[in-house]
Amino acid sequence: MKRPARIFIFITVIAACVLSQPAMMPAQTTFPLGGTAPQGNVLGMGHLGRIIGDIERIIHFYHDTLGLGLQGQRNDERRFFTSPGLRDFANTPDYAEFRAVIMPIPGTTTGNGQGMTIEAIEFRSMDRQQWVHGVQDIGSSHLVLMVRDLDKAIDKLKAIDTPIVTNGGAPVEVPPIYGSGRARAIVVRDPDGYLVELMELTPPPPTNAPAESNIIGARVSVTVEDLEASEKLYTALVGPELKFSNSPSFTKNEAYNKLWNTPGAEYRYGAALVPGSPVYLEFVQFRGISQKKNKLAMHDIGGAHVLFMAEDANVVMERMNAIGQKTVAISNKPVYIAPTAPALFTQDMNNFIMEFICRSPVQAAPAKSK
Repeated sequence: MKRPARIFIFITVIAACVLSQPAMMPAQTTFPLGGTAPQGNVLGMGHLGRIIGDIERIIHFYHDTLGLGLQGQRNDERRFFTSPGLRDFANTPDYAEFRAVIMPIPGTTTGNGQGMTIEAIEFRSMDRQQWVHGVQDIGSSHLVLMVRDLDKAIDKLKAIDTPIVTNGGAPVEVPPIYGSGRARAIVVRDPDGYLVELMELTPPPPTNAPAESNIIGARVSVTVEDLEASEKLYTALVGPELKFSNSPSFTKNEAYNKLWNTPGAEYRYGAALVPGSPVYLEFVQFRGISQKKNKLAMHDIGGAHVLFMAEDANVVMERMNAIGQKTVAISNKPVYIAPTAPALFTQDMNNFIMEFICRSPVQAAPAKSK
């Protein structure tokens, strides 16, 4: 007669153990690191373009503090300039002036030696707004930098009073979406308020970054309103080589919500390797949290865009025309920012901007026979 009591006690203990465990999360989609997607008309990731307030502050943040490369010498004079092509290209007033600096990101190069950079662009002699977004805001983006030693990077950032976005101000251990093992990360803001996520993986992923570099790779994350619609647009323009994989459903993960400072939010994501590059382009869709939509003009401080290096400008324009996509340029045509380098900006449905710079000049359409 005592056996039922023992069975009851056993079942009660099992139930208590089950109830004490955290709720099961839907399975995550994970992405391998160290690979490269095949090229098509798009040959690789060019840069994350950043519209900035002051070029010296940006160099100090990304180069002096975080350890990105720098084209030119540190103390070079970086002069403002202007040109009709650039004014048309960026749709700015005739009196606008620009200056820029390029900072290569270690661990993003391919066999041809080309890799992803940050191109930081400063405008002057024109009205500009400054925008500061949250991770969840539609059309916002952030740069993810993979690091060997997260604590070392944080110490350097704290020494220059870098604002920390992550709730609690300390690194968070999160389930790795890229690579495997353990992941620790933190989100900060650069001098313009742009979001930068630093992540350390253990064991570290494959990288071609120099041994002395703390930065070993990067990806770009864009917050979108509709995951599938955004992926469809980018695939139509970049080409079928851009192959997205998506998480199966929305999920709520307290570690990521702490990292991104998005309390209570649910999210889903998709990512694809940029053709010819080891760099992932990531889209994240949120729900269950208040969101703003990006309203930046091309020249506003805090803005960003991604550059795809392409082969043929005619192919890009044919793809744009097929879906009714327009360029940002005043002329609505590719603009020659160099004698043989046609380029164009276009804006997606999230108000995020993508850029194409092509190796092959635009060919005139053949004359119609009479």
